[in-house]
Amino acid sequence: MYALANTHPKRLVTAVPYGFYPETEWRDDLELGATELATALTEKPRPLGLPRTNPTYYLRQAASWARAYMAHQHPGDTLNLYDVSGLANYELYRAIQRAKNPGKLAVTRAMLLHGMRRQLHAAVAQARKDPFGAGFPWNTYDTGSHLAGLSVEASEYAALTHSSRYLAWSVHWLDNLLGVNAWGVSLIIGDGTTFPHCPQHQVANLVGSLDGSPPVLRGALVEGPNSFAATGFVQHMRRCPTNGIDQFRQFNGGGAVFKDNVQSYSTVEPAIDLTASSPLAFSWQIASRHH
Repeated sequence: MYALANTHPKRLVTAVPYGFYPETEWRDDLELGATELATALTEKPRPLGLPRTNPTYYLRQAASWARAYMAHQHPGDTLNLYDVSGLANYELYRAIQRAKNPGKLAVTRAMLLHGMRRQLHAAVAQARKDPFGAGFPWNTYDTGSHLAGLSVEASEYAALTHSSRYLAWSVHWLDNLLGVNAWGVSLIIGDGTTFPHCPQHQVANLVGSLDGSPPVLRGALVEGPNSFAATGFVQHMRRCPTNGIDQFRQFNGGGAVFKDNVQSYSTVEPAIDLTASSPLAFSWQIASRHH
């Protein structure tokens, strides 16, 4: 699959339609893929069927894609529903370290660390402007995914450098997910006493509860606050909340809104790519308590 990758895509379509999911970066995916192949080839049993069996080949590939990514990257965090560079750089750093820093790689460990530090520095600057210390603006798409990713990156940086510089922020950005925000709402369904009851999810809406009692889509991370709340009723959708009251409206402000309504995909749609980074973020916190 790695060998078949299109390395000159005109329009990147990782999900349809592009207008809803406009991802533009793909070099991070190849960096992560090459890094994982390099790592797999250093372990036993080795994976079968690879066209090359020298881990250094894939390590060099990963470093080259990391360098290419750095030349094209956009400012901001790099571990979210679109971008996996924040994870790829961490794994590549470790792979280079295990290989005892082979020469002639397109990136160094110092370069990878610098990229992580730049993102975290920007996130902390954003957090210092926010009353609740969030490292990502509330008035944009996918706030839940971005905050979970930033928490992971802060933990990764601490693990690689043994520095506690961003460690407290890794906890705080999870706090934001779990209710330390203007709305006092946990963005993870089933976690805490106040969480979304009306996710825009077909199965949850049709056969789940509409008041937060079981069964709920436990563990799913929703979009989170956004610049707008979407509307639009679909045939056979069960209205939720049943009383139609927007209980969080009074807390909206600064251009950010949160609405717990099945129609509002922009605030309470759950997705596997939104949820993916949150188990990793919590795993880092659990691991830190065992050291």
